[in-house]
Amino acid sequence: MRLNLGESYWLMLLPALIVLAAITFPPFFYSIYLSVHDVDLTKPYLGRPFVGVNNFITLFQDSRALNSFLNTGILVGSMVAIEFVLGLLIALLIDTYFPKATWLITLIIIPMTFPRVVVGLVWRIMLNPLIGVVNYLLQFLGLGAVDWLADPTMAMVSIIAVDVWQWTAFIVLLLLAGFQTLPKEPFDAAKVDGASGMDVFRYITIPLLQPVIVVALVFRVIDALRTFDIVYIMTRGGPGTSTETVDIFAYYIGISEAGRISYAAAVSLVMLFVTIVLITIFLRFSEQWQEEMY
Repeated sequence: MRLNLGESYWLMLLPALIVLAAITFPPFFYSIYLSVHDVDLTKPYLGRPFVGVNNFITLFQDSRALNSFLNTGILVGSMVAIEFVLGLLIALLIDTYFPKATWLITLIIIPMTFPRVVVGLVWRIMLNPLIGVVNYLLQFLGLGAVDWLADPTMAMVSIIAVDVWQWTAFIVLLLLAGFQTLPKEPFDAAKVDGASGMDVFRYITIPLLQPVIVVALVFRVIDALRTFDIVYIMTRGGPGTSTETVDIFAYYIGISEAGRISYAAAVSLVMLFVTIVLITIFLRFSEQWQEEMY
């Protein structure tokens, strides 16, 4: 009995899928179990009474929880948008003027090699209002010092800037690989037809790069949602709750402060659902965009 190509692919993927399912499914289903029960780590003697959707109702009535979703949206949207624009510009410049400068690519990806914990600690010190090098440079230039992590707006800006500094290189690498695999024929034809550089970029380069762009954005959105490390180290979600993201809120409410692990599980599941919906909408939009372009 011979297997066709598709069946062979699935057969080769099967061991990895089994391992992945064994790792991810048990905690996922346990989170569902917790979310529909009332489990309080500080009061284990109360048992685990079934409460249905009460935890989810509480979430949508909790202003702090809703604020954490808003903060997460602002952070993720800002970080990914800025990283994509900068990454596209840098990749275009490298591909146009420095296509063989491997040293430049190595230099750009250095921030990616640092653990997020290290990045958060280093930048927290650099942004310190008293001993930080950032304020030292501002004062050297005749500008006033800024308490970066004590002001709600500047704290949010600081977190976004640090993430952009570290992860723009990821977008650069993917788009640069995409640029280097583009066929030359459409560009030669456009040059013969007298198309401007902007028209070539808009109607040829971007449509041909669309699959790479989708992959880059999807991966960055998923990764940007996991901002616990940097946010917790730099601001602890503060000042107040101005930079408190969903994962920080779930940590505080479920483990650090209240021990309401069931409520934290409900928050995490809602965030997972929102992420899946957003990624699905984005993929459908990208498919429609590709059909319209062609």
